[in-house]
This record gives sequence, C-alpha cells and structure tokens, in this order.
Amino acid sequence: MPCHPSHTYGPGLDEYMGTEAEKAQQEADLLREVEESRQMVTDDPPPQPTLNLPYVRGVEQHRVLNYSYWNANGIGIAIVAKEGEVADWAAYIGGDNGWSTEDCVEWTIRHGCKLSRLQANRWFPALPIERYRE
Repeated sequence: MPCHPSHTYGPGLDEYMGTEAEKAQQEADLLREVEESRQMVTDDPPPQPTLNLPYVRGVEQHRVLNYSYWNANGIGIAIVAKEGEVADWAAYIGGDNGWSTEDCVEWTIRHGCKLSRLQANRWFPALPIERYRE
C-alpha cells in the first residue's frame, strides 16, 4: 500500500541521520575542549631555568644565593645576590631603618642599587660571573 502523500514531506531518514551525527560530533568536540581546558588549569607550569645553586635558608622564597648584612647603630645594610628568572643573577646594595635581616634583604632586592659586574664579582666570587645580569 502506498504512503499517504503527507508522509513524504519533511526531512528524510538520511537528513535525520546526518543531523544526529553532527550532534554527536559537536558533543565529542565539546568534551575534548573541556578536557583540554581542565588540563591547562591543573598541569604544573614548566620549570623555570635555574643556576642549580642553593638558596640561603630564611630568604629562599626570594631566590637569594648569598648576602652580607650589617647593622650599624640601628641602620641595616645589605648586599644581596639574587637568582633571576632566566638562569642568571644580579647583586644589589641597600639600607633600612634597622628592620630584621630578612626584611632588609627583601627591601634591598626590591629597591636597592644594582652592583656593576666588577663589584658583584668582588662580593660574590663563587657565583658564575658569566651569568651576571647587567
């Protein structure tokens, strides 16, 4: 028995199957994007280049390689060697109003005067001068 003419209008089976395949592909793409985004957020960042030298205990969070500190009549003075971000280092001199040693070291790193390569090599001869950041 032939189909009623009203049954032959509208999308056919091929078009319906194509739409379902597109939906399945879109869902798979979305799941893949969500997983990639999740991995980007949870993966550890790549390690920073380093000189592979030990940091000074007590100020290691500032990547301090070495320092000298004096307190003369309530004035703190520090000369600090600090590792940089690209396997290099720099040295600074600074003073404060007699804060703690750690505070003076931190202040010197942030606001102190940078030493020349020659001065840095005099104060920190054990550090690789070829990696000094001018």
